[in-house]
Amino acid sequence: KDAYAVFHSKQKIIGTAATSPASSGIQRPPEVFLTEVNFVSRFALLLFGGNLRIVKNAIIVDDWLKFKVSSDDKKGAAVIDNAILILALREALDEVVLEHVLETSCSPEKKEAMMERHKAVIQVVRKLLSEEG
Repeated sequence: KDAYAVFHSKQKIIGTAATSPASSGIQRPPEVFLTEVNFVSRFALLLFGGNLRIVKNAIIVDDWLKFKVSSDDKKGAAVIDNAILILALREALDEVVLEHVLETSCSPEKKEAMMERHKAVIQVVRKLLSEEG
């Protein structure tokens, strides 16, 4: 199974002079330390990560992380169809999350209607994430 490391914070320590007698005062280069690292699946990154765009047979997250979209027997058409479906699910999920955040103080009837509208999107996301991980 594929897993990607996602870090929440990092610290950079500027090079300091070494203190051991053998180092003879040589300055060490800066070091970067990652803290709070989690491993996430590819669909978690695609659904909750940064900006997505389609380039040929791949979906690129934040202009640097590339996910190749597998193709079926058809050449090209299935690749684009799969990528478009993933992007459409991401857009629908973003709308669901946004509406839930903005409508926190609505009436119980309105909340229930909202939940019913979003039920299909939430079920698809749950199934996708549970089967992948």
